Amino acid sequence: MKELKTIDYKLLSELMKNSHRSDRQLAKALGVSQPTITRRRSMLEKNYINGYTIIPKFGKIGYELASFTFLKSKLRERNGNGKNGNVDKLKSWYENQSNVVLVQDGRGMGWDLLSISFHKNFSDYANFMRKQEEDLSDLIIESETFHADLHNGESIKPFHLKYLSESG
Repeated sequence: MKELKTIDYKLLSELMKNSHRSDRQLAKALGVSQPTITRRRSMLEKNYINGYTIIPKFGKIGYELASFTFLKSKLRERNGNGKNGNVDKLKSWYENQSNVVLVQDGRGMGWDLLSISFHKNFSDYANFMRKQEEDLSDLIIESETFHADLHNGESIKPFHLKYLSESG
């Protein structure tokens, strides 16, 4: 894989601020030619960019809850093929949950997985958790969830990737 150049970092930063700008607009903002931007963007899209999307105001489009669920799994207890099969089962299950936007392994506070999901209301969340417990009871030992109220809650700083671009 190619190493990133300074222009690539600058281009990634500009794309995080606003990904729907044209290559011509990006070239002007970065002080390089449009063909350079087109070539560098193509390489970034192939190797470093996971996709382009919008960030909606979830509370205004019908989602009341953002749920951050910390999970303790049995993945660390198993080795070899058993572990790989379990990871595959988790991946398959979560990939089929359209309301789940991230599941990531990690470490901290006794948990080893994090799931971020969006729900229309608490009843929707409860149904989701029941299904998760039914389908993954052989892999999930315990879970705890923090809910963010997207409809009436106070947004201190709304989610956006543009902040990363400002960090240098």
